[in-house]
Amino acid sequence: MTTHAPPKLDIEKFRKVYALVSGGATDGERRAARARAEAVAKSAGMTFAQAVSKLDGVKPASKPASNPFDDLFNSPEARARKAERETRNDKLRAKVLSAYGSEAAVFAHNAREVLLAAAVEHIATWEYWTDDDDRQYRFASTLDGKKSHLWDMDSITPAIREAVTKAYPWPSNLDGVLREVKQWDRLRWDRGLFNGGGWDHHAEVECRISLLEHSLDEGQAATSWEDIQARFDWKRYEFERQWIDPTKREDPFMDRLEEDFRILREKSEGIHTVDTHGSDLSHTVRRTNADKRAAVLSMLDANPELSDREISRRVGVSPQTVGNWRNRHTP
Repeated sequence: MTTHAPPKLDIEKFRKVYALVSGGATDGERRAARARAEAVAKSAGMTFAQAVSKLDGVKPASKPASNPFDDLFNSPEARARKAERETRNDKLRAKVLSAYGSEAAVFAHNAREVLLAAAVEHIATWEYWTDDDDRQYRFASTLDGKKSHLWDMDSITPAIREAVTKAYPWPSNLDGVLREVKQWDRLRWDRGLFNGGGWDHHAEVECRISLLEHSLDEGQAATSWEDIQARFDWKRYEFERQWIDPTKREDPFMDRLEEDFRILREKSEGIHTVDTHGSDLSHTVRRTNADKRAAVLSMLDANPELSDREISRRVGVSPQTVGNWRNRHTP
């Protein structure tokens, strides 16, 4: 295997990020800028201090012509949204630190990352970077001779697929596939909070995620009602995760389709079914409280981000019941 020298430091990019280290409007923005500046330096094989020293004597690039979108992004509304986002991110950072114990733990490779790196060892070309404490880290710059910034299905070779799908057990159903996608997204967002707002997983992880998402889109046939429900949940989640600020999907057709699916499923399973308008659609035996509890807890485990009202709609219980079980179920 071969190694390559890290790329040259992008002075202008580093200068812009570094300006926010002391000039950021909030503590959160300044911390995020410091983390991002360190990441830029590391990508060039430098410590933060070494990169800062490169700024001395380097003339800043000339200021570009004014951007017609500047007024839009600097409007009072845009600034208010940014401030709200920073406040939300500060709270999220505190929550993440409480969960992990330290910032270092946030970035420490988890068990799945270790297994994936080991699985691609024989097909990877590795590059290295060094942090401020002179600790060296490596990452796969190519997999099976391919280099990509977007590991989609066209980029993933049979050898890559073989390695990442067998690194650890593949989920047995689509609900499990969706759960793993959400876990990788959660890790990406957690790390992004301390890395200037963004984080890219290593190549082997991105390949695993692409294969998981392909399974949800079309690559894995449904074998149960739960699999079909997972596909509905995936399309809703796929839409909502793309926005910086929380945004609910507004798609009456898909909402109606999901409701029709729920009604038909419950009728086939002999469940007392009521539609969203309160009309009784079956005359079968009612579920016991234990049945309802099991259904709510299953939905909370699979889709904890859903609101009490949405879970109540899907399961067929009251929002208050969902809220009660959520409070008991949340550690």
